[in-house]
Amino acid sequence: MIPVNLSLSPWDAAIILKRDGSFETSLPQIQGDYIPENVILGAALAYALRDENLCTLIREHFEKECAAKARSHL
Repeated sequence: MIPVNLSLSPWDAAIILKRDGSFETSLPQIQGDYIPENVILGAALAYALRDENLCTLIREHFEKECAAKARSHL
């Protein structure tokens, strides 16, 4: 796969999941009381990626939803 460059605006949040299981985040520096929802969600997802129990719950829920959708298309 060829390297890809991403363009992020100042208020964008991003999580890059690496093949080796690691990840990188890009969250804007927040000053003041206002925190956009996308930044809160990005921070929450980054936190979940560091917590093995939360990662397992997310993965299990995703697999269950995918299996349910596959059964409904039969």
